[in-house]
Amino acid sequence: MITLKDYIGKIYKEVTNAKVQSDIETLAIAQEYVENPMLKHFAVPNIRIKDMELTIPVAVDTTQTVTRSYTASEVQKVYEDAFYKVNNDLLADRAEENNAYLQSIQPELAAKAQAESTQTASRLQQAEATAAPAPEGESADGTTSTEYASALSTSANKFVDASFGFLEELNIEEPVFRTAMVQEIEKNLQPREPEIQDLPVIVETQRLQEINDPTNLISIKVNITDDAMEWTTDVDENGNTVQRLDYL
Repeated sequence: MITLKDYIGKIYKEVTNAKVQSDIETLAIAQEYVENPMLKHFAVPNIRIKDMELTIPVAVDTTQTVTRSYTASEVQKVYEDAFYKVNNDLLADRAEENNAYLQSIQPELAAKAQAESTQTASRLQQAEATAAPAPEGESADGTTSTEYASALSTSANKFVDASFGFLEELNIEEPVFRTAMVQEIEKNLQPREPEIQDLPVIVETQRLQEINDPTNLISIKVNITDDAMEWTTDVDENGNTVQRLDYL
């Protein structure tokens, strides 16, 4: 089964090959013109594709989706961003003093976030793997499973435990900090929506004609513009001959 990206790529390749064959034929004709005492005074015919528009009917066969898990570095960023946002919100009246302190602890906080994020990424991936699969014939809709929600809540609270010690001097109540942090982390680490990995399509005329429901057919409009390139020879500042491809 061919995928949509391969099919469109094949079309572009065939158009390019057609242009190559056209140029080769033009070269052969030009040779005839230069050797003919009469034809050499005429312009050599050359066909160029300025703009080409193709309307291609296809039908989607099946969709193959994949859900990308959070990496440790992505989790670490969520942890650090949540820590700074929550503290800035809770200490908005002491912004200048708070910012100076948060900058001073940044290396230590990053180390804590990195250590926790590695475990969190593994924990969330395991929860995704053990979650109940979608019923046959249905696709996952990106909702949070019980396993994932539990793993996320555990992870968020563990980072709160690891990071609250930095705030002893700021007189922030631990329950207030915990609630705000857990909410912020959970909001930014929700399961990702499934992404279409490959899109197999039906392109054969006979199979397309057998499709009874016209709503299953898709018309793809492809616009192709001819941007020709030519080799250019130049000399650089060191006297070396340099060749490069430039657009006409």
